[in-house]
Amino acid sequence: MNILRIHRAACLALAGLAALLCSLAWAAPQRTDMPLARMDFGKHRVLAEVPVIPAQRLKGLGGRKSLEAGRGMLFIFYGKAVSMCMRDMNFPLDFIWLNQGKVSQITPEVPPGGDSVTVRSRGEAQMVLEVPAGWAKEHGVHVGQAVSITPLDDKLPPVMTRVLHQEKP
Repeated sequence: MNILRIHRAACLALAGLAALLCSLAWAAPQRTDMPLARMDFGKHRVLAEVPVIPAQRLKGLGGRKSLEAGRGMLFIFYGKAVSMCMRDMNFPLDFIWLNQGKVSQITPEVPPGGDSVTVRSRGEAQMVLEVPAGWAKEHGVHVGQAVSITPLDDKLPPVMTRVLHQEKP
């Protein structure tokens, strides 16, 4: 009985800590200390933030008012692609899905709409790059196009770095 109380109290404490960490990440300013990666689509380049901790991945671009030209956010998957939602988004995005160093799918003009707007890759995808809506079309990005990804610092966890090294065309 005493062990049950301790277990229950520990679970509640962990849940409270998780909620606090998520709320702190959600309230963080637009500028983040996320690792950066340079992504080259031929002659066009995107400087992408890479969310590495769960709170960053959950928040994504949510809460921001816009995304600067030439900027994006790169999500690296540890296994199969997961659904992405437009939680707390204020502007539309293009989703550029990547697999084996190439564009595998493009989901253009995804509108903001909270958890009710979800996007999932139709096939294999090891990563997804979110860029401002219209960027993919404007820059001629197409399925099958090779993409070069270069980490710009050493902040990426080893598991993500391994995926990036597998992505080299």
